[in-house]
Amino acid sequence: MSSLRLAIVFSVLDKYLGQVLAIVTTAIMARLLTPAETGLYLVAQAFLLLAENFREFGVCAYIVQVPELNRTVLRTSFTITALTSWAIGAVIYLSGNAVAAFYGNPDLPHLLHIAALGFVVAPFGSPAVALLRRDLDFRAIAAINVISATAIAVVTVALGFIGYGAASYFWAYAAGSILLAGLAIRRRPDLGIFQPSLHGARTILSFGLTSSVVTVTNLAYDMLPKLALGKILGFDAVGLFTRAVTICQLPDRLLLSGLTPVILPAMADHRRNGGDLRAIYVRGYSFMSAVQWPALLMLALLADPVVQVLLGSQWGQVPPLVRLLALAAMTLAPAFMTYPLLVATGHIRYALYATFLSLPPAAAILVLAAHHGLTAVAASAFVTAPLQMLIALLFIRRAIGMPWKELGRASMTSLAITAATVAIPLAVVGTSPTGLDLDWGRTVLAVLGGALGWGIALRLARHPLLAEVVGIGHRALRRVRPATPAPVGGLG
Repeated sequence: MSSLRLAIVFSVLDKYLGQVLAIVTTAIMARLLTPAETGLYLVAQAFLLLAENFREFGVCAYIVQVPELNRTVLRTSFTITALTSWAIGAVIYLSGNAVAAFYGNPDLPHLLHIAALGFVVAPFGSPAVALLRRDLDFRAIAAINVISATAIAVVTVALGFIGYGAASYFWAYAAGSILLAGLAIRRRPDLGIFQPSLHGARTILSFGLTSSVVTVTNLAYDMLPKLALGKILGFDAVGLFTRAVTICQLPDRLLLSGLTPVILPAMADHRRNGGDLRAIYVRGYSFMSAVQWPALLMLALLADPVVQVLLGSQWGQVPPLVRLLALAAMTLAPAFMTYPLLVATGHIRYALYATFLSLPPAAAILVLAAHHGLTAVAASAFVTAPLQMLIALLFIRRAIGMPWKELGRASMTSLAITAATVAIPLAVVGTSPTGLDLDWGRTVLAVLGGALGWGIALRLARHPLLAEVVGIGHRALRRVRPATPAPVGGLG
C-alpha cells in the first residue's frame, strides 16, 4: 500500500505540473500567434489527437496487465507498436495535401509533415514506459513526463518568439517525442526488446483491436454532442453545452487526473499477487463517492457564481445546464474503475460489450433530446448516465462477483457525508434574497460551510479516506520540514 500511495502522489504531481506548463504555454502563445494561426494549430492538432488514440493500439495496457511477461512478449509488443505508429505517421504525412484541399489552407501539409516525425520515434519509448507502469515506478514516469513537458513548453515558446507560428507546436511535439523515448530507454536500458518479432502477435493484436474499438467508440460518443448540437441547434448551442460539460468535469479532473494512470497497473499487480479486486473496487467506490457526490452537489448549488468566475457574465445560460449535468453525473462515481478493472481481470471483451450495449441507445437519446433544446439535452443525462453505469456494473459483477450489499453500505455512508456537506450551503441559499444567484459573501460562506461539514462528516463516519488524507499530509510535512540536527558529542 505504501508503494501504491507513493505512485499516486507522483502521478498527481506529474499531471498537475503538466497542466501548469500547458496553461503557461497557452497564455504565452496566445500573445505570439494570431487567431488564424491558433485556429490552424487546433485543426491540425485534432488530427494528431485522433491518430494518438490509435498509435499504441492498446499494447501498453497489454504489457501492464499480462500475467506472465517475457522478452518475446516485449519484442512482439514493440514490433506491433512500431508498425502501427509508422503506418499512422505515413498516413498523416501523405494526407497533408488532401486535408489542405478540404480546408482550403496551404499551410496544413507542413504542420502534418512535422507531426509525422513524432510517430517515427514514439514506439521506442512505449515499451519502457509500459514496463515502468507495470512496476508502479511512477516516480520515474513523473520525472520523464515533466522533463519532456518542460522541453516541449520551452521549444514551443522559443520558436514562437522566433516567428515559426503554428509550426512551433509541432516541432516541439517532435522534439518531445524524441526526448521522452531517450529518457525512457535510459531508465530501462534493454535494447534487446527492439529486435523485431511477431511471435504470439495474434493474442496481442486481439487485445489491441478490442482496446482500440472501445477507445474510439467512447471518443466518438464524447464528440457526438458537439456534432449533433452544431447541426440541429447551431454553434451557439455547442458553445454553451460544451462549457457546461467542461465545468461539470472539473471535480473529476481534479480528482482523477493523477489517479487514472495508476489504477490499471495497481489492479493488475494486485491480481498477479493473488489479491481480491472486489475489496479494491468497493474501497475505490467508497472513496470516490465520498468526494465526488459532495463536490457535484456543491457545484449544482453554486453553479451561478462558479460560471461567473470561470466564464463571465455573458454565459448566463450555462448555470441551469450545469445543475442538471452535475446531478446526473453523480451516478457515474465508479465509472473511472470500469475499464482498468475489466482489463486487469482479463475481461477486456466485457468492456467492448458494455460499450456497444450502452453507448448506441445513449447516443440515440441524446440526438432525440437535441430536437427539444439544450435543457432537454442536459436532462437526458438522467437517463443516459445511469444506463451506462448499470450496464458497466453488470459486467463488473460477472468479472469479479461484485457484492451489491457492500456497495449499498458504501453508498449510504457517502450519502450521509454529502448531506452533511450541503447542509450549511442549503441554509445560505435558502436565506438568500436572490436564491441560487449568490453574492460573493454568501458564496464564500457556502464554500467554507461545505468544507467544514464534509470534514466533520468524514470524522464522524470514521471514513478511511480521512486517514489517507491525514497520512499524506503528515508525510508531506515530514519531507518539507528540515531535519533536527543531532547533538554534538560532549556538548549535549
